[in-house]
Amino acid sequence: MNPIGNQALSILSLFLTGWIPFALLIICLFYWRRRASLEKKQIAAELLETKELLDALLQQSSDAVMITDTKGKVERMNQAAVKLFGYTEEMLMGKTLPHIPDEEKEEICNTFAQVMNGRSLHGFETRRIHHDGSTVPITLSLTPVMNAEGQVVHIISCSRDMTERKMIEKELKASHANYRLITENMSDMIFVYKKDGPVLYVSASHTKQLGYPIHEFLGMSGLEQAGLIHPDDMELVTSLFGREWTDENETTVVYRIRHRDGHWVSVEASYKPIRDEEGRVDSVMIVSRDVSEIMETKELLRQSDKLSAIGQLAAGIAHEIRNPLTSLRGFVQLLQASMADQRYCEIMLSELDRINFIVTELLVLAKPQGMKFSKKNLGQIVQNVVSLLESQANMNNVIFHVNMDSQLPMISCDENQLKQVFINICKNAIEALPEGGEVFVEGKSMMDSRIQISIRDTGCGIEPNRLPRLGEPFYTTKENGTGLGLMVSYRILEDHGGSFSIESERDKGTTVHITLPVR
Repeated sequence: MNPIGNQALSILSLFLTGWIPFALLIICLFYWRRRASLEKKQIAAELLETKELLDALLQQSSDAVMITDTKGKVERMNQAAVKLFGYTEEMLMGKTLPHIPDEEKEEICNTFAQVMNGRSLHGFETRRIHHDGSTVPITLSLTPVMNAEGQVVHIISCSRDMTERKMIEKELKASHANYRLITENMSDMIFVYKKDGPVLYVSASHTKQLGYPIHEFLGMSGLEQAGLIHPDDMELVTSLFGREWTDENETTVVYRIRHRDGHWVSVEASYKPIRDEEGRVDSVMIVSRDVSEIMETKELLRQSDKLSAIGQLAAGIAHEIRNPLTSLRGFVQLLQASMADQRYCEIMLSELDRINFIVTELLVLAKPQGMKFSKKNLGQIVQNVVSLLESQANMNNVIFHVNMDSQLPMISCDENQLKQVFINICKNAIEALPEGGEVFVEGKSMMDSRIQISIRDTGCGIEPNRLPRLGEPFYTTKENGTGLGLMVSYRILEDHGGSFSIESERDKGTTVHITLPVR
């Protein structure tokens, strides 16, 4: 190749190796700039979309949302915040919050400091002041917003109106207080237990009616609670607790529960099943009431009916027996005068006198006695009876100890009939001491305008299972007794508005308490 051709190739080679890379570089730079511009627009569009989405979310929230800077100045707030506090966004924009009560400011400063340290706080209760001056109860949550360096740049607060909830809580509290007032002051006992065993509620009336403090009652095991039930009623109560309850088998039963001081209390208990939200029997409520007085009244009515029937029977028997009895006694006395050995006649006369005594007692029981009430000194009546029985007591080696309150008030009574009562009781006390002993007679005034006379012996006592039957006609604990003495005494005391009770313990003696009203 000639020199001219070589030179042309060299120039062409230099052009290609110098301008083409430069052109490519220009093209690449233009492409990258175009691409960056497109990405920037896309990012801006996405940011705008995100902002609109967040704004929509902010406005749609039912909670009052505010965004503040680190100095507490408002940057954004939603319509829920406007509605809750009454301030528009324009009124608060760039300003610190004016609706914090003075008494809450110290607390909010402490809370704000914790949030500035990066801590989120949720759901604490506080108050804010509405634009109209009213107080709004709220729950407040604070969340810090941090930048890439971990510094807090914004604070988001979410407030929820608690006005309705507070009103409901107030109503519930008032309702609960009313419920407590009713259940804690009613005489009926309310006991609620789960079907699987745990006790849910025991009303305070259990303490009043049964004597057990509530904490003691709740602390009892199932076995201890079962031990409070009378043994004769245990099978009935056990079957009720084990029953599959439905609305149809609600039931009312009467059984006995032991009082804390040891005596038995008759209760009428109504069992009612309680259903849960799904309609299943979840627990059982027992509403009980003390029916001891009602049961005693029914027993007294039965006794009264019995006394009435016996009285009618006694009147007929007494009149039928007394006339032939007089004839028999007369003829036995005539026969006695003509017999050398009078032992058999004396036995017959003794038995006839005993029959006559029983007939006399029957007539007292059957025939209403004319009551002659007058003001008398009960202490003097008792002293007279003791003096009357002194000789019989000495013969049986029995010593009377009389201790009567000197200030006993006068009472309106039939002296002779009360004497009969005290004679019956004191004679029983003497006869309970065949080997001799002591009888203590005490009289005192009681707080409820009544007088109590107590007659206590140191004899053999009476078995507990026999005490309830004392006073029944022809029921006696003595070998030669008739059982009519206590019945007559009971009737006399009843006519005087009084009563008597008997306490006895085997081998320790018996005490009879006679109570009479002062009138």
